[in-house]
Amino acid sequence: MTQERIILGFLLLLITSCSKIENNSTKLYERIMGQNSWGYNDGKGNVVIPLGKYKFLNPIDEKGMIYANKGTKYGYIDIHENILVPFEYDDLTVFSQELSCAKKNGKFGFINRKGKIVIPIQFENETFFRKNGLALVKKNDLYGFIDKKGKEIIPLLYQNANQVILDSLVTVKKQGKWAFFDSFGKQKTDFIYDEIAATSFNYKDTFWKNGLILVRKNRQIGYLDKNLKEVVAFGKYETGDRFNSNRIAIVSKNQKYGIIDEFGKEVVKTEYDTIEHPEESYRESEIFLAKKGNYLILLDKNGKKIYDKIKDFSFDHASLGNKTQKIYHIQDLNGKYGAINTKGELVIPVMYDEFRDFRSNNNAIVKHKGKFGLVDLNNKITYPIDNEEIEQNSRDLAFYIIKKNGKVGIINKELKTMINFDYQDLQPCFYDQINKFIAKQNGLYGVIDRLGGIIIPFQYTEMSNWVEYGPGSNFHFVTKDKKQGLITKEGKTVIPVIYDSLFYDSDKIIILSKNGKYGVVTIQNKQIIPFAYEKIYLEPSLFSKKKETEFYVLKNGKYSIINDKNEVIKSDLPKNEVENKFSYYYN
Repeated sequence: MTQERIILGFLLLLITSCSKIENNSTKLYERIMGQNSWGYNDGKGNVVIPLGKYKFLNPIDEKGMIYANKGTKYGYIDIHENILVPFEYDDLTVFSQELSCAKKNGKFGFINRKGKIVIPIQFENETFFRKNGLALVKKNDLYGFIDKKGKEIIPLLYQNANQVILDSLVTVKKQGKWAFFDSFGKQKTDFIYDEIAATSFNYKDTFWKNGLILVRKNRQIGYLDKNLKEVVAFGKYETGDRFNSNRIAIVSKNQKYGIIDEFGKEVVKTEYDTIEHPEESYRESEIFLAKKGNYLILLDKNGKKIYDKIKDFSFDHASLGNKTQKIYHIQDLNGKYGAINTKGELVIPVMYDEFRDFRSNNNAIVKHKGKFGLVDLNNKITYPIDNEEIEQNSRDLAFYIIKKNGKVGIINKELKTMINFDYQDLQPCFYDQINKFIAKQNGLYGVIDRLGGIIIPFQYTEMSNWVEYGPGSNFHFVTKDKKQGLITKEGKTVIPVIYDSLFYDSDKIIILSKNGKYGVVTIQNKQIIPFAYEKIYLEPSLFSKKKETEFYVLKNGKYSIINDKNEVIKSDLPKNEVENKFSYYYN
């Protein structure tokens, strides 16, 4: 997939985008998406290009052209729907170096902005022109490079080829070996490399702008500079990474790891068991994590040691006043927690049994000598460390649920009491985690609001919050006097709390038992199977492949299969076979 195609794929995710076209006056147009179609409105919301005509429209480019998909064909239009490139192509790319790669009858070529074919449609790959003025093309399963006039700068004679966005160098492969060429077609090295690695640099590819080029020859790695001179000799290191944007790379020899700079100098000696970039927010971080023996070492993006001899660490952000800064939680070899800043300065002493994330907040939950409290980035105690538990709501960090002296209450982000410590338990309702709470008082559950007002009275010995395969987040399964039922989040009865057991499969199938007999109702409490059976089993709808709902029922000691009309489909089923079949689901 080419870079242009990646960009286009990203743009497809956007529901709307705004574009400006410069002519006599500047107009703002808004790209809109409908059901399987796209259009444009003007800045006042008036329709300029209606929905329903085009399967896809790209944002307006710098020359006022819009990449468009109509039916099964692709072309270019302007904002007034004038056709600039006819809809006769199976695919097109956005313009790169003023040319668009066009696909027709399974082959590729190039058109200009007037829709004229300037490089014949003859190639086997989608491609585009890089900054060096070349495009990598394939024909008859062989690769080479052409310029914008279609001239072969590097003949199409090779097994494979590669180019990058930033550099003038390209690489080609012959008889299993790679060589470097420049953008004028001059061969710069012999075909001697088994592998030549490109590097990511600010989302653009490069061979050498990060520092050195990683190559492999005769099963050994080495590094070359931009002039293709050998800087790190082949065989000096057993393994090596590409150079990163800070112009350093991880290497290893004798199964020990270190870091080198662009001059081949070891800025971190090869003395560690491992060195890696830890993951931060689902991506590789700039810092390094090294391991030596039974401890870890943090190194900054330049390889300088931040902190030594730790058991574990994690990333976090903390606020102090109006400023937010990155910090690292660290755990020492004795299991105690603290925090350092990016310079390696200790900001939270390594003294806590637990230390939860600030998450860009002013306070963090800590545990010390078996009790919980809150501290700020200066390790100032902002809420006493004398509580049995503290939990922070996960949605917007708006409050803390605190248990103290056997009672539970809530304080807000400003550390003021929000709900008094009058409850045995409190948990935010799944359907409104900011304003409503399931509360327990005197052994019974109900629902209250953030001011302590009662929404559902305290009358249930059990109350569900959210069930993955339940009836949704607007309901509670409840138990009262050992009987079960279902209520809404407002406390309205859906299934009366009179049943000995309740099994929810779907809104259309709820299996209940009462006085030793089983039946089935809907979520509207409409009976579909009478309470006439000693057992009712059902394959959960998630796993069942049958079109018709089948219930396995026990009556007078015999199992049968019935449908949702209570009609017998099959009778006299072996008892052991049925009960073994459903033991996993119902026990």
